[in-house]
Amino acid sequence: MSRRTRPGRRTRQAPSLRHRASLFLPLRSWRLQLAGVAIAIIAAILSAQSFASAREAVTSYLIQPGDTLSAIAVNTGISLDKLVALNAIKNPDLIIAGQTLSLNGPPPPTSDQGNGTRYTVKSGDTLWQIAQANGASLDGLIQLNGLTNADQLSVGQVLRLSTTAAPLQRAASSDPKPKATRTPTPPKATATPTPTPAPTVSPLQQRVASEAARVGGPNVHVGVAATNLVSGEKVNFHADESFPSASVMKLPILVELERQVAAGALSWTESLRAEVGAMIAVSDNSAANQIVDAIHPQAVNDTLGRLGLGGTHFMNLFSDARSAASPGLNQTTPANMAHLLELIATDQIVSPQVSADIRTLLGRNVDRSKLVRLLPPDARVEHKSGWYEGVANDAGIVTVDRVPTRWVIAVFSENLPDAETGNQLVAAISKAVYDAWAP
Repeated sequence: MSRRTRPGRRTRQAPSLRHRASLFLPLRSWRLQLAGVAIAIIAAILSAQSFASAREAVTSYLIQPGDTLSAIAVNTGISLDKLVALNAIKNPDLIIAGQTLSLNGPPPPTSDQGNGTRYTVKSGDTLWQIAQANGASLDGLIQLNGLTNADQLSVGQVLRLSTTAAPLQRAASSDPKPKATRTPTPPKATATPTPTPAPTVSPLQQRVASEAARVGGPNVHVGVAATNLVSGEKVNFHADESFPSASVMKLPILVELERQVAAGALSWTESLRAEVGAMIAVSDNSAANQIVDAIHPQAVNDTLGRLGLGGTHFMNLFSDARSAASPGLNQTTPANMAHLLELIATDQIVSPQVSADIRTLLGRNVDRSKLVRLLPPDARVEHKSGWYEGVANDAGIVTVDRVPTRWVIAVFSENLPDAETGNQLVAAISKAVYDAWAP
């Protein structure tokens, strides 16, 4: 049965789409709607600008342990290429915890003298020395910079200082008494000031400089560091200047390998022993790179930092194609390598047993073209040499039992005209030291 409409009553129809829209957005309020949209757009723009401003306000980033440059780029929203350019990074795969990266301009200003709120670590610095020089407490520096190891600093690392810190020399020079109670000091009789004596240069150092000029000529860059372990006499000739390390860098790698084995992180195997022998005895680059892969490159730099060898940086693997045009980035100083050899010679690397094993391996070096070349048979030499086009280096421990005496010596050179000049240069300086300390 069909349903009929009752007489006199209209059938209710569903409201049209236009009618429903007018209920929600009545035409009489279009101006208010337009104003609301405009306000929302302005708020969004201001929010975006605030976010951008907040982001731009962050001008630097303190590298944390475990950070990589690519991860920092993602977290900061700054491209990897821009981070490299802003901070003049030579190797994007090697960054050092504790260094500060600039994010949107020149690197943060620092004060090498410690007069500001930041201090840039230099070669040879220790945290205790920095604290003393800047009137800060050691614990305060450790806490302020989040340092996990106070003995591990890296050259170029930027440390934050307390804004109230001031160099101790300035504080010590101020008079603790109030001016009102200061007793006048009667004038003293005029006296001729005593001139500061000029630093003396030992005959041996003069001889080393003379040999460097005679054999190398005026354009060769030469650095020498030697310490007599019996008398304590030292020779330093451009000893703190930076040089390409060449294969002498395999000595720090050997030290770190021995440390990890002693700590139980690695175990000696027949294959590993063969690789170490090849790395030291014949300076095999492939064997050295395999060892680096096992111990990790950053571990080498960390150990160098703990030993206070801030002028030495292991940056890239070894290659047979190294030349003056493609020298690589590995750097060291004669003073750093002489000090490392002194630690090895005096049984201070891990233990006497580990130090003795290192010396044994160094004694198997077959290269006799440089440090050993002009020495008499009574000189026993444990050393590591390195060379490529334009570069000749050698660093070792020399023992002469008949005296008896013992010394460490590191000779580095670059800008050489040819390989034989480098060999003769290192040999002549080594012989000059022998003549002085083992007559």
